[in-house]
Amino acid sequence: MARLHVEGENLVVKLGIVDTMLSVRSTMRFPLTSVERVYFDPYVGDEPRGIKAPGTHLPGVVTKGTFHSQGVKTFWNVWRGTSAVVVELSGQKFDRLVIDHNEPEAVVQQIEAAKDSLR
Repeated sequence: MARLHVEGENLVVKLGIVDTMLSVRSTMRFPLTSVERVYFDPYVGDEPRGIKAPGTHLPGVVTKGTFHSQGVKTFWNVWRGTSAVVVELSGQKFDRLVIDHNEPEAVVQQIEAAKDSLR
């Protein structure tokens, strides 16, 4: 499972070994100022993924990597699509991140609190 957390003024996505192999990425950093919205969406796993480039997708099982859909570039890192945190970004390589997390509400609160402290 990926680790989504705040380090200083950055949002960090740290992927485990299996996640890295399936998504072709290991660690990503985004300035908190680029986070437009962050929320928990229990149904995001039901939405269409788009075109995979590069990544892994086995419907109902795993989605890892970069997907393009209707002009939106999304990085997915979910198993079975449950408990996913969605991060909408501006001015970054990705428009959205969809990351599974054991405690999605807690990580959303952590990111929002870190963003508020920058204001």
